[in-house]
Amino acid sequence: MEAMARKWGNSIGIRIPASMANSIKITDGTPIDVELDGERIIITRKKFDLKELLAQIPDEYEPEEIDWGEPVGEEIW
Repeated sequence: MEAMARKWGNSIGIRIPASMANSIKITDGTPIDVELDGERIIITRKKFDLKELLAQIPDEYEPEEIDWGEPVGEEIW
């Protein structure tokens, strides 16, 4: 597919056609990795690992308790 590079501030921007973005689940604000491979630019969705995600949780975070109602069936432990 052919696209056009355009000036965007001090950088160059390239529009990704919706069909391509949808096929790899990229939407507005999706973190991506951009790699240079010779004369090719490779764009992939950023993959997070569990340690990286857990490191973003503040130490003082306490999850909210949710009352799901009375037990039903054999769900009591």
